[in-house]
Amino acid sequence: MTARNVDLDKIQGVIDRCCKTEAECGTCSKAHCLIGFAQTVLAYARQKNTVRIPRGHELVPQDDFRVYYQQDLIAALVEVLLQCQNCRDNHEEECVINVTRRALELALLGENFEYEGSVSAYLMQVGRHNHDLGARLLQAYQERKKS
Repeated sequence: MTARNVDLDKIQGVIDRCCKTEAECGTCSKAHCLIGFAQTVLAYARQKNTVRIPRGHELVPQDDFRVYYQQDLIAALVEVLLQCQNCRDNHEEECVINVTRRALELALLGENFEYEGSVSAYLMQVGRHNHDLGARLLQAYQERKKS
């Protein structure tokens, strides 16, 4: 997969809407902020024209306990899932889509899930973990996929 198969600008737009800004958070610390981390990852991918983020999946901040706006997170996660190439056996943990997805799901669901390169399997897994959020995510994904 190459960077031209992924619309990083589109993902960036929905990620930016999740940012609570310094007005709500105080001093911005992107290294410890899930949304700031996602923004940094996307900027790196654009700058290097790559979809591979070396060790990116290991670098997702685990100490960000901010409460983000659920609807913004759902919209961002849906966009990331729509950009996923459904690579299944060729899934890479270091893919910018995967790294960004891990940051968003941690912000939305409080934990990370195994991702095996299949959006459908992922949505079912989230639904089993959290029925309400899973249903909202699935509905938003289906609606967005139609448009």
